[in-house]
Amino acid sequence: MKQGMLLEVLEILQKVSRDDDEAAITSALDRFSREMASENDTETFNRLQSTIKQISQSIRNTALSEKGLNLLIETTHDLSKTLELPDLFRIIVSRARSLVGANLAWVTILDEESGLFRSVASEGYLSPSAAVMTSNFEYGAVSLIMQSKSFFDTQDYLNDTRFKHLPELDRAFRIENIVSLAGFPILNEGEVHGFLFVADRYARKLNGRDMSVLGSFALHAGVAMRNANAFRLLSEALAEAQRNRKALIDHIQRVEASAAAHDEMTSLLASGGEMRQFLKRMATQIDGAILLFDADLRVRDEYTSSAYHGRMISNLNSGQFDTAQLIGATSQSRHTGRSVTMQSHAEEHVRVIALHGWVGIGECLVICHQGELDAIEIRNLERSAVALSIARLWNEKRETDKLIASSTLLRHLVLVTPADPSTVSAIAGRLGLHPDEPVVLALLTVPRLDRMSQTSTIRDCASRTNVLVDLLDDSYVVLGSEEAVANFLQLLTKLATDWKPGGITSEPFTDIVTAPTRYSQLSKALQVMIRMDGLNKFVPQSEINLFARMFETSDAAALAGYMKEILRPIETKAPRQSDELKKTLLSFLEAQYSVKRTAENLGIHINTVRQRLETLRDLTGGWDDPLKALELHLALRLGRLLNPAESNVAN
Repeated sequence: MKQGMLLEVLEILQKVSRDDDEAAITSALDRFSREMASENDTETFNRLQSTIKQISQSIRNTALSEKGLNLLIETTHDLSKTLELPDLFRIIVSRARSLVGANLAWVTILDEESGLFRSVASEGYLSPSAAVMTSNFEYGAVSLIMQSKSFFDTQDYLNDTRFKHLPELDRAFRIENIVSLAGFPILNEGEVHGFLFVADRYARKLNGRDMSVLGSFALHAGVAMRNANAFRLLSEALAEAQRNRKALIDHIQRVEASAAAHDEMTSLLASGGEMRQFLKRMATQIDGAILLFDADLRVRDEYTSSAYHGRMISNLNSGQFDTAQLIGATSQSRHTGRSVTMQSHAEEHVRVIALHGWVGIGECLVICHQGELDAIEIRNLERSAVALSIARLWNEKRETDKLIASSTLLRHLVLVTPADPSTVSAIAGRLGLHPDEPVVLALLTVPRLDRMSQTSTIRDCASRTNVLVDLLDDSYVVLGSEEAVANFLQLLTKLATDWKPGGITSEPFTDIVTAPTRYSQLSKALQVMIRMDGLNKFVPQSEINLFARMFETSDAAALAGYMKEILRPIETKAPRQSDELKKTLLSFLEAQYSVKRTAENLGIHINTVRQRLETLRDLTGGWDDPLKALELHLALRLGRLLNPAESNVAN
């Protein structure tokens, strides 16, 4: 062979080694064929051409195998990095389709609940129905793969008779124009968990290399799915562990908060904390509002947290609640020893806790809170209510001891003559009196309707205003500073809604030793006033001394009736006119018959005074007689004492 021919052969081999395109290699072979024909050596050329084609095909197959192997390695690497099942299925489908250049690819996974194989990821479909294909293990290619646990392929799926066809699945294949199909089992520990399918819209038989690559890919997919499932289970376990840890930390914190609340309640109890301190702590715990109801279902105390913005508290305060419902909830709470939900709305709840130590309805706490309370918060409230009950019983015992001591001191002061210096000193200390600070002594009388309730109200007012009080000879003795007694009487008048208290107050005095004498004078005056017509307001002793002296040895009721008879002519007028006439006459007599001063005191025109006086002269016969004037004056003064409607008469 000539040297030029050898160079031609070398060039052809170089093109083959470089994997040039088929046209370049064919062109070189044609040139070499012509040269060999000129040498009449056609047989040698044919052998050389056959050998070159074999070498070229071998190189191409090797390149394709390397390419497929590299793609499989890359895909396996991607699968190993993907631990989320949806992403994993999408990668499997996309890479399987790329490996063999198929028209369609999808992954079908077994649904444990329904027992069907469902398509979970697909690529290349035209109709949406192909993305949600399902199949039973008894039908289609699935049945053959399940039996053999090996690959399956067909070049004419719709006409293949090796399996039972499922009409719904065949209908989807027709819509997609699927002709050939290859399927591979996705195995996990020897069990089929799904399938990898590739399909084409023309008759195609995959070569052994493609089948091998897809089979290996399906095996790796099974491993990746197992890893993803293991990762999912691990993630769920880790998430559950984190939730449990968080719940445990939260529980520990709530238990610690509960212990702190219990310690605070115990501290309040040990230190003799006031009722309002307990209510404040309980309301702050739940960011709510708490009302203390007494046995008569009246609000005795309350506390509202600054974080509470509900509306139920205002309804309860204004009495807008079902009394029977509250009584029933309190009774149930007392029976069970636990709190009871009385009302429940969308965002607000009302809870009732009965306080221990009472029979019947008793006292209770009504708790308003927004949102639900957990078991620990409810138990904290119930324990706090127990501590509050103990504190209240202890405070009542302490108050009872104080009442006994106060009663003893007060009795020793007003009944023992002369007053014991130690008693005087103890009273001054108990009332917190400064040296030479004046005090006031008062005697109270109340209608005998509900003596227990009235006594409770009087003692409650006394504890709030720092005065000493005791029931003595059917009347209540009150002693305190001038300001304290005034506050006591004002508060008692306000709280005594169902009955009207009345009584006599002494002039302020600084020498407490004189209290027995003053008590004796007040007691005699009070008895006279009660015999005349009773008392339902508080009268200074200076205004009643005259009548007390006049009536203490006479028939007080008869004399009072006589005085009323004197004013009867005036009473014949209309009530309003009668009151105006009596007011004008009393002011006129006390102004020493001065019409001008009377008009100024009453704030009316002087002519109006003259007209009223003329009317009064006609009704009473006049007051020129000094005795007649005295009778009218005394009758008017007595009327002002006995009749609250005349309490505004000018002095």
